[in-house]
Amino acid sequence: MSGYAEPPEDAMSRSETRPTPSRNALRRLLALPLTAVMALAAVALAPAPAHAAAQWNSGASERTWITNCPSYVFGTPYSEYGIGAFVSYWGDRASNPVTPAVGETTYLSVYTILLGSHCSDPRIFPRFVLPSGVAFDKSQPIACYYTPPGRNQTQFQVTHTGQCPQWSNVQSDGTYYNSYPNWDTGWPLPQAEDGYNGSSWEFLVPIRATSQQNGSQLGAYIQIADGNSNAPLSPTIDFWTGPPAVTTPGAPTNVTATATSPTSARVSFSPPASNGGAAITGYTAQCSSSDGGVTQTVSGTSSPIDVGSLTTGRSYRCQVRATNSAGAGAWSSQSASFTPSAPTVPGRPTNVVGTPTSSTTADVSFTTPSDGGSPITSYVARCVSANGGVTRAATGTSSPVTVRHMTGGASYSCGVRASNAVGNGEFSTYSGTFALPPTRPGVPTNVIATGATATSAQVSFSPPAWNGGSAITSYVARCSSPNGGTTRTRSAAGSPITVPNLTRGKSYQCQVRALNAVGASAYSALTSTFPLAASVPDPPRSVTVAPVTSSSARVTFQAPAYDGGSAITSYLARCVSTDGGVTRARPGAASPITVLSLTPGKGYRCQVRASNAVGNSAFSSLSSAIRLPG
Repeated sequence: MSGYAEPPEDAMSRSETRPTPSRNALRRLLALPLTAVMALAAVALAPAPAHAAAQWNSGASERTWITNCPSYVFGTPYSEYGIGAFVSYWGDRASNPVTPAVGETTYLSVYTILLGSHCSDPRIFPRFVLPSGVAFDKSQPIACYYTPPGRNQTQFQVTHTGQCPQWSNVQSDGTYYNSYPNWDTGWPLPQAEDGYNGSSWEFLVPIRATSQQNGSQLGAYIQIADGNSNAPLSPTIDFWTGPPAVTTPGAPTNVTATATSPTSARVSFSPPASNGGAAITGYTAQCSSSDGGVTQTVSGTSSPIDVGSLTTGRSYRCQVRATNSAGAGAWSSQSASFTPSAPTVPGRPTNVVGTPTSSTTADVSFTTPSDGGSPITSYVARCVSANGGVTRAATGTSSPVTVRHMTGGASYSCGVRASNAVGNGEFSTYSGTFALPPTRPGVPTNVIATGATATSAQVSFSPPAWNGGSAITSYVARCSSPNGGTTRTRSAAGSPITVPNLTRGKSYQCQVRALNAVGASAYSALTSTFPLAASVPDPPRSVTVAPVTSSSARVTFQAPAYDGGSAITSYLARCVSTDGGVTRARPGAASPITVLSLTPGKGYRCQVRASNAVGNSAFSSLSSAIRLPG
């Protein structure tokens, strides 16, 4: 083995004081052709056995299977046994009290030997497995024994602390590691070079019983690092510290009986403290009546046992006994008296608690009530709000029941009722009040919009029914046009909101949403379509003027581009002299308008304005100048 260092001579001495281990299992392993064997054995060390009849008690052997290395390298590969194991302990199975007695130290030994032809020298890692009530006795040393490979197979005790480390190298899981340099924390098993067996190790670990054992399992596991990908061996022994005489079991305890229907009962119990030294194979429950009811007996394998065909309205008590291979044990004490009766609706659930799981859901947990003698089929959880939240209910078959579609930010308390085949029970006492996390507000209501001016609308509304559990911080009004006007929005703290910069002459619809710290609500429904307010017309366009006589002129024009949303009722043409003539004006219903009584020979420029029901437009731009005949 690469890096292997054989124990030095001065660190080895022949063991003469410990009892010679039983080699029955080892001989069976050595008799196998071409095998490498690892054996685990529990043995007593230097101290004399505590009982005269102490002996080795061996467990079953285990073996790995490998491919013979030379055959793999130089010829046709074939398989052979690689490593094997068995385990035993030093004690007296027939003693009374059985061994190891409480406070007595004995030894667990792991014996390892290599026989197969590996491609590399394996290392082994033992792990000791102790039952409850057996512990390592760290007041005593661990002993190690080594057998070099070869013909003689002479075993020596190793005292070198690096090659036989003590308790500091036993891990919490019982694994025993090496600390010697170049051994890679395991124990090496070099192969023989003359055709005889390989080397072996044996580890003797002191153990002490802290409580009386009876059928416990004591053993060890071996992990192997050998380059052949073998799985870990796991040999164990059954650590029977004395074969106790089998007797009938003790009486079961904690027997209770409850009516489950008008003619049946459920009998529950705890196993007896003693199984009599053999596994319990079954239980018998018997329910008898003191006032004329029929006695019934039913068998089962565990608690509870259901007993049927009882007499309705009669008083019963029940008892239980256990059975093992030795027979039936004594009857238990009788249960408290009960009377099967017609079922009723369930009782009221208790310990009701509502827990928010989102801004709109809560889990309602509770303790199951009495089923009234008939199995509960469902539960209804109902949550009621004291501050405006919507009441919600949900059905479930067990605790908790999830209630959905609640009002975010509202405070709730919840109650639960149970139902069975008879009907619905009463609602429980309601839980303590809890608050759901806030959510977005509801939608504003009663939204009305009207044209405020020719380019603005006034939008009024009512706050939403629920603010989401968080104060509303603002509102947004949005007005859109179905006939080509520009959509505009406007924020404000409350109603009404004036939305400006709308398109003159277009119709609009408006809607509103509310905002709080969580976010914005949905928009309300659109209002009815409305027109914007009428205004004065735009000024007339394309004004021209031409002389008619020496004192009159004809003013021609086009109607305004926009009539202000109200029909134009009249126009007024005005002519202003450029050189001292009299200014004159004249109304008319349409173009052209002839302006009279002007000053002959004077120059003039004219302009026009339009009027509707709202008022007068501004005058148009002045026309080009003309001069009247003189």
